[in-house]
Amino acid sequence: MPKKIIRRGRDFWTGLVEEFEVAGAVERHEEFAARHGVLCDTFRRWLYLLRSEKRGRRWQKRRKADRPAARISWPLVEVQAAPAADARFEIDLGSGRRLRVPVAFDAEALRRLLAIFDEESAT
Repeated sequence: MPKKIIRRGRDFWTGLVEEFEVAGAVERHEEFAARHGVLCDTFRRWLYLLRSEKRGRRWQKRRKADRPAARISWPLVEVQAAPAADARFEIDLGSGRRLRVPVAFDAEALRRLLAIFDEESAT
């Protein structure tokens, strides 16, 4: 038969943590929790939470490295980068011909290519 889950409020846990600390906090957490019939993990959570609140800090539970990743409950959306702007430039060679030149080009090679087109158009 499964155990019944009992939800206890902040007042209960505050009192239990005070009792633990007044006794000098010398008893092991497991023993103290078992003696009071509470889960050790829950007792520790409240102990650390209330201690950090006393110090004026916000307590956040540390994640264990071996703990499985949390399930994502929202739909995943594929994100694609926008196409980069066309960084080429065009040279109109006349007669409906255009030469598209990439940003990174060899200037000498381009001069030789244009010279060939000039020779063709002259003939």
